[in-house]
Amino acid sequence: MLDELFLGHLRWADVRSFPEQAPEEERAGDEAVAALRRLVLEHVDPAELDTTGRMPAGLVELFREQGWFSMLVDNGNRAALSPLNAVRALEAVAGISPAVALMLGSSNGFGPSHYLSLVPDGPLHQLLERHVDAGSVHGTADTEVCGAANAGRETVAVPVEDGAAYLISGEKIHIGNGISAGLVDVSASLEHDGTTQIRIFFVETDSPGVEVVPQQYMGLHGAPFGVIRFDNVRVPAEHLLPASVDAWRDDPALVRLAVLGRMLTIGPSSLAIAKQCLVWSKEFVNRRTSDGRPLGDHDAIRRIVAQNAADVFAIDSVTRWSLQTDDLAEQAPEHTAAKNLISVACWRAMDRTLSLLAAEGYETSESKARRGGPTLPVERFVRDARGLRISGGVDFLLDYWTALGALQTADARSGDEPGPGRRAETDEALSPRNQAHLAHLESEVHALGALLRRLLQRNGSAPVPEYQHKLMLAGRIGITTLGMAIVLARAAHLAERGDTVAQELADIWCAEARGELAGLWPQAANEQEPDYAAMSERVLHDDALDWLLRDAVGEGSHD
Repeated sequence: MLDELFLGHLRWADVRSFPEQAPEEERAGDEAVAALRRLVLEHVDPAELDTTGRMPAGLVELFREQGWFSMLVDNGNRAALSPLNAVRALEAVAGISPAVALMLGSSNGFGPSHYLSLVPDGPLHQLLERHVDAGSVHGTADTEVCGAANAGRETVAVPVEDGAAYLISGEKIHIGNGISAGLVDVSASLEHDGTTQIRIFFVETDSPGVEVVPQQYMGLHGAPFGVIRFDNVRVPAEHLLPASVDAWRDDPALVRLAVLGRMLTIGPSSLAIAKQCLVWSKEFVNRRTSDGRPLGDHDAIRRIVAQNAADVFAIDSVTRWSLQTDDLAEQAPEHTAAKNLISVACWRAMDRTLSLLAAEGYETSESKARRGGPTLPVERFVRDARGLRISGGVDFLLDYWTALGALQTADARSGDEPGPGRRAETDEALSPRNQAHLAHLESEVHALGALLRRLLQRNGSAPVPEYQHKLMLAGRIGITTLGMAIVLARAAHLAERGDTVAQELADIWCAEARGELAGLWPQAANEQEPDYAAMSERVLHDDALDWLLRDAVGEGSHD
């Protein structure tokens, strides 16, 4: 779907058949939501968790015993949940504590159960099966101190004992579940026949030479992030995943794993925080007045509330559309885009809500409690929401990667005809305003295809540093048009069932999206930009701006 948009084709029929959860599956999800919410409410004080940065004693063991680290496979407690039901259960947790939801999402999204069907019988299969049966917490040790987006790895694996084992040395940072995991998959450089490969090893964290250090994020306090250091850690050769990274990236089953992991870690918290913002906004506006006039009578306030509701609808629609597909791996580009769309929409809702609620004070909940004001965990959720735009890939890089992938697809399909222009027909299930949005979407998609063809003709499909910003803009345009398509499709689907509110929500979201697109296109077309490179050189390498900075030297700055 997303590749087609970048090629200039709006395949409306493909997105229009919006998936719906079957009643039996929905009931199973309801049961999981209720059970997991009860467990977390009983054992987690989210304010204390945020303050101490430590999970409650015994909580991890409870999750392990009850099978919550392996929701997507049959276990002794319940049948396997569908990906959507897993997100629903995690969303219920995230409404209480996104940190706890992130811990569960990471293990469910990247856990050993997903590898079992890919690994033949033998020692590695037995290792994975043992950790699945034990309900172990799982972590993925990939990001390094040098950066997350580097193609190579500074962690190295050296064969010993005539190839019977490897010694792994290196340092991994920002590891989800790092301090709780019993098993981690580790990416490492391996020299083989004169070439360097990046290979995946499975390492038990109680192995000699493994050191785990807690890591505290600005938000998501209590989530068990950690630094993991490997000092000549011996790993049997049988615990090496039998594929290089290149093959790993091409394997549909492992692509599915990466896609699902991102959605289970970012999606539930984005949706839960946006919903909290809508609830807080509604309650705040209903209890406040301004000069004796209800706050909700003011146009600016109405817009904030309506925009928050529309963002919740968009996040929910994109999540449902993304996870109820027959082949998650086939829609990997859509899921990368979905992560960006939902985390950025969540932040918009959070930012609006922060401004709205600041009328009662830009304060911590403790400060408001001391003066008898209403206490809400706004500060905590602000930090958590901002972190979601970074976790699983920084937003502007995901824009870039989305467009770069589309550019490479366009290169491979360079013989395809350009997409059609604006079509006359519309979807009769949509309201007149939404029919207009659909018609506008078609012309946006046609323009996007033309933009990508120009970029391809000018620069080819290889990454060109000078055109990164253009690709980021193209990526943002593509992601926004995908969001419009999904939101309109769900509105049409719900309208056929008699729902009219979704039409209004889709209208608001698409109007906002069109405004965003109107601001992106001039940037994408502008060939006479300011000289950002020259100014960057001045800032980085000479003293030309000392006059501007002279009074600002503080903590973390150096003379």
